[in-house]
Amino acid sequence: MKRTLILFYSFEGTTRRVAEFLSSELKLTIEEIKPVKDLSSTGFSKFIWGGRQVIMKKKPELVPLTVNLDDYDTIILGTPVWAGSYTPAIKTLLEDGILKGKNIACFYCHDGGPRHAEKNIRQEIEKNNNYISSIGLYRPKDKYDALKGDVLGWAKKIQTIDN
Repeated sequence: MKRTLILFYSFEGTTRRVAEFLSSELKLTIEEIKPVKDLSSTGFSKFIWGGRQVIMKKKPELVPLTVNLDDYDTIILGTPVWAGSYTPAIKTLLEDGILKGKNIACFYCHDGGPRHAEKNIRQEIEKNNNYISSIGLYRPKDKYDALKGDVLGWAKKIQTIDN
């Protein structure tokens, strides 16, 4: 039986918190995407280095996933927004063909600067997969409880595709 998997990258823990909430509420398998060498999360320079990676189109090497992607038809992908786009770790996952032939929905966490994140990730997903939908979560670190109902309702709709 094919199932839904939550894959996410989280730099400071906000995207992880949303992914873990969805996993708990919907009883879904969850896996964190981790670069072999990630940025340090201290000080203002993290914004400069993270944004630079996006602008320079960096694709970091990823730690291998522990799940077998063949067991999943649908992927809920979670990412923070950096420099108005999705993170380099997600770029590696999508552009290197790690995900192919899947139904993919995406949630992205931002503090007011999503700019082209949804358009960019949709275009990249559609190259090798079926794009389902996206939801942007504005300031989830500060408004987590207020957003839980919205993101859970969105994810439940995605689950109907998998059944």
